[in-house]
Amino acid sequence: MKRGWPGLLLLLCWLPMWMAMAASAHAAPVSLEGRLEHFADASGELPFEAVSQADFVRSRFVRLPAFRSLGYGTDTHWFHVELGPQDGSPSHRVLAIGSPELEELDVWVQRQDGSFEAHALGYHRSYEGRPLTRLSALPLDTFPGMHIYWRVRTTNALSVYAELLPAEDFTSGETRANFFHGLYFGILLIAAALYAILGARLLDAVMAAYAGYVASQLLFHLGATGYLPVLLAGRSVWLMDALPRIGWLGAAAFIALMWDRLLQLKATHPRIHRLYMFTVALNLVLLFFALQPALVTSTVLLVVKAANYLNVLNFVVAMGLLVQTWRHDHRAEWMVYLIAFVIPALGALVNTMTNQGLLPWNAATAHFYQIAALVHVLVMSYGLALRLRQLQQDKAAAEQETAIVTQRAQQQRHFVAMLSHEFGNPLAAIDRAAQMLQLNLQLHAPHLPPKDVQRLALIRGNAATLSGFVERFLMTEALDNGALSLSRTPCRIRQMLEDAVRQQPADLRSRIHLLECSEGTFEVDSTLMGVAIGNLLANALRYSPQNSPVEIGATLGDTGLRIRVADQGPGLDADELDKLGAPYFRGAAALGKKGSGLGYHFTRRIVEAHAGTLTAQSGTDTGLEVEIFLPGSAKSTPR
Repeated sequence: MKRGWPGLLLLLCWLPMWMAMAASAHAAPVSLEGRLEHFADASGELPFEAVSQADFVRSRFVRLPAFRSLGYGTDTHWFHVELGPQDGSPSHRVLAIGSPELEELDVWVQRQDGSFEAHALGYHRSYEGRPLTRLSALPLDTFPGMHIYWRVRTTNALSVYAELLPAEDFTSGETRANFFHGLYFGILLIAAALYAILGARLLDAVMAAYAGYVASQLLFHLGATGYLPVLLAGRSVWLMDALPRIGWLGAAAFIALMWDRLLQLKATHPRIHRLYMFTVALNLVLLFFALQPALVTSTVLLVVKAANYLNVLNFVVAMGLLVQTWRHDHRAEWMVYLIAFVIPALGALVNTMTNQGLLPWNAATAHFYQIAALVHVLVMSYGLALRLRQLQQDKAAAEQETAIVTQRAQQQRHFVAMLSHEFGNPLAAIDRAAQMLQLNLQLHAPHLPPKDVQRLALIRGNAATLSGFVERFLMTEALDNGALSLSRTPCRIRQMLEDAVRQQPADLRSRIHLLECSEGTFEVDSTLMGVAIGNLLANALRYSPQNSPVEIGATLGDTGLRIRVADQGPGLDADELDKLGAPYFRGAAALGKKGSGLGYHFTRRIVEAHAGTLTAQSGTDTGLEVEIFLPGSAKSTPR
C-alpha cells in the first residue's frame, strides 16, 4: 500500500465528522438539558388531567440531570418543563423534541390563560396539520412560567432531548441538517448502485453482496433518522416500521454472504461456511416476521436476540480470519477490510451504549453511528478498489496462462497429428506383411500350430485398431481446423442406417433393432455420417449388457432429420454426461473395455460440420439415448 493512504483515510474520517457537526450546529439554541422532569407510568393509563396536577408533579416527577437515554421498556413516560425568565427573547420559538424514532408523542402546551393545547406528534402519527420535518417540532409563543408536558410511548430506546430555538434558526438548522443528510444518503445510494453494477458486470458475488449490504443500511438509517415518515408522508405505519427492519435483517444476511465469498470459506473453512449460510437463512426467516409483526411472539423475540448474538459472533470470526489471511499473504486490502468493519462496529457499540443510557446524549454520540457508517463505506470503497485491481491482474494473468496453454496444446496436437500421419504407412506395411505371411503359411505350411495362427491374427487386429485410431484422430483434427470439406449428396435414410448396421461385427448385428425409419432422402456426406452413426452403434454395443437390444431409428420432419440410438447399459451420471464428447474422456462403465475416447468426440465434430447437434440423455441404470439432429428439408424419394 502506498504511503499516502493513512492521510486519505484521515481525510475521509474528518469529512463526515465536519458534516455532522455542521448539521447539528443550530444557531442560538436554548437547551432544556438539566431542566426536564420525568415520571414513568407503568400502567400507561394515567390521563393528562391527573398528571398535570401541581401536587402530582411535585411528588412524582424527578429532575433529570442530563440528556441520557432511559433504555428500553414498555412503560409510558411523561416529561415536564417550566420555562423561566432566563429563557429571554424572542418569545416566538420552536420546540424541537427528539429522538426522531419516538413513535407516539403527545404534547400539551400551556396558554396565557392557563389552559393547555394538545398536539399529537411522533413517528407513527400523521403529518397533516404539522410541519413536514423529521423532528417532532411545535411553534410556540413562550412566556416565563410556561408549563410544557409531553408523553412518550415507544418500543425504541427512550432517548428524549429537547431545545427551544428561534423560528428562523430552526429553519436554517433543519435546512443544513437536511442538506448533509441528503449528501450522506446520496453517497450510500451511489455506492449501492455502483457495486451492484460492478458485481453484475464482473460476476463478482463479493461486490454484489456488499451492494445489498449498503442498500440495507440505507433503509435502516432512513428510519433511524426519521426521514421515512417524511418520504411516506405518514401514510403507512406498517411500511415505516417494516423498511428499517428489512434494512437491519438484510444487512446481516448480505454481510454474512459477503464475508463467506470474500474469504472463500466453502473451500478454506467449511464449518464456518455452514455457520454463515445458517445466518443468512435465519435472517431471511426473521424477515417474514418483520413483515408480519402480528405473528411475533415471545419465542420469536428470543430468536431475534439469538440472531443478534450470532451476528456478533460472525463479525468476530470474520475479523479473526481477515487477520489470519493478512498474515498469510500480506495483501493490503485485507487490513483495509479489517479497518473498514471495525469502524461501524465501534459506531454500533457507541449507539448501543447511548441507547442503554451508559453514555450521555450529545452531538457526538447522536451522530457517531451515521458517521461510522459513512466512513466505513468510504474506507471499504478503497478496499474494493484494491480488489478490483487484483481481479483485473488475476484476469490478465489467467488470459496469458490460457493463451500459453492453448498454444502448447495446439503444438502438441500438431506434433501428435504429424506423428500419427507418420505412423500410417508403417502400420499399413505391417498389416500387408502379416497378411502376406498368412497367405504363404496357408499355402506352404497348412498345419501351422493354432497359437501361431492366433499370433498373426492378433498382429493384424492390433495394427488395424491402431490404424483406425490414427485415422480417426487425423480426421478429427481436420474437422476441428476446418480442413475437411463435406461432400453432400442425397442419401436414402433407411439405406444409410442399414449400411451402418452392416458395418458392425456379424455376431453383434442381431442385437440391433431398426425401429421407425422415415422414407425419403436427405443430403449428407454419406461416408462421414456413416462413420458417425457407426460410432454410436459401436459404443452402444460395447457398453451395454450382452444380449440386450440396441435401438436405432430416424424420423424426418419439417425442421430436419433426427437419428436416435438408445441402449440399455448402465448409463452416465450428471457429471459424466457433461463431460461426454471431450477428447479421450471415458466414463466409469468403460473400465476394462477397449476404446480411445475419441468416438463420441469424432461423431460430434461430424454432426457439427453438418450444422447439426448431438445430444445425449441418461441416468444411472437407465441406459444412454443419443440423438443426432440435422437441419434441412427432405428430398423426393427416387423411384
